Amino acid sequence: MPLSIRLAYGKGFLDLSLDEKHFDVTTLIPGNQAGLDMPLERFMERASRPAGVLPPADLAAKKDKSSPKVVIVISDHTRPVPDHLLVPWIVDHISAKDENVTILVGTGSHRPPANDELLRMLGHENLDRFRVLSHDCTDSYRLAAVGTTKCGGICRLNRAYCEADIRIATGFIEPHFFAGFSGGAKAIMPGIADIETIRHFHRAKLIAHPGVTWGETADNPLLNLAREVVSLLPPDFIVNVSLNHQKEITEFFIGDFISAHEQGCRHVAEESFTAVPRKFPVVVTTNSGYPLDMNFYQTVKGISAAAGIVEDGGSIIIASECGNGIPAESPFEKLLLQPHSPEGLLDKIMKNHETACDQWQVQALLQILLKCRVSLYSELDHHLQKRTRVAFIDDIEKTLESERLYYGIEPLPVAVMPLGPLTIPIVA
Repeated sequence: MPLSIRLAYGKGFLDLSLDEKHFDVTTLIPGNQAGLDMPLERFMERASRPAGVLPPADLAAKKDKSSPKVVIVISDHTRPVPDHLLVPWIVDHISAKDENVTILVGTGSHRPPANDELLRMLGHENLDRFRVLSHDCTDSYRLAAVGTTKCGGICRLNRAYCEADIRIATGFIEPHFFAGFSGGAKAIMPGIADIETIRHFHRAKLIAHPGVTWGETADNPLLNLAREVVSLLPPDFIVNVSLNHQKEITEFFIGDFISAHEQGCRHVAEESFTAVPRKFPVVVTTNSGYPLDMNFYQTVKGISAAAGIVEDGGSIIIASECGNGIPAESPFEKLLLQPHSPEGLLDKIMKNHETACDQWQVQALLQILLKCRVSLYSELDHHLQKRTRVAFIDDIEKTLESERLYYGIEPLPVAVMPLGPLTIPIVA
């Protein structure tokens, strides 16, 4: 009987059917907790006992202001954070006046969300109710210096955040290929930092450090730097969530941006870490579907998730819709188009004295391409396919059959990660 597996793809799925006589399949799926029946009640419970800070409801009195200015930093359109729920719950809980609340979209070095994307993120009611700004890392007028890191970098953050009386950040905790886990300090750094601070944060030697990887928080210099920057002007509290496969809230982590985040990382690690007995010649993965598989830039995360368990010289096959392109005219695309071999371009990146925008994502991709082959199933137009530096396929099952013939192994060991970077596979 054929084995049927559903791969997350865009807003739907791809069905993969494999003959178990020809393929020895190991399917890696993270845990899937049930969504909270009463998420608002759990939010109120967690907010009344936050980790390491005063309860949010007491903030206004602490600030000694009758009408404090509030800024809530949220993630951009590529993250499934349920901010349409979190933002009004936070505002109501701290009894802030709507006209004093600014929602600040942490875009990092990327484009701001379009109107339809803001609508998906926040909903009509919140867009009508609150002022919404998108961060621009190059607009010096809207940036303010907050201090200097131990390694000498001057840090600048969004001025609206710096000048607020009450600063809050939301986020979604999931495995992350650089910071160990998303959420926590990442909302601020790089979310609302200036371009020079972002470049310093993503410099090549830091990205190449072995501790800058999936699930690592104890000895991760990139995460440590993010926390150091945020400590110069920390949020009063964060509201981070974990989500299940259906994007439902499974838990809240509220409080100090380090303590609450560490709680969330431990919780998510229990769901996402999966032990495997060996590396595989072939790994099939995804970018966990919409919204993370909107473009090829984000798709590098799904490729990276598989790279830890693929054999040297092996093959990664990834399904990622990429409905928004690479994206076009981005620094990421322009770097990929440079006339160098993977070895040559990586060498150039490592020797750069100044960090080019998006070079960190190119670096991560090149490091994988020097180890194994990568094939992409997507909706990218043909003229864009050649710009990605990976092979393009239009049938995953036929590609797997070609791999079986190439290796001459019967059955061929194959790992399948239907939810891609939501899984952290570890070779035992």
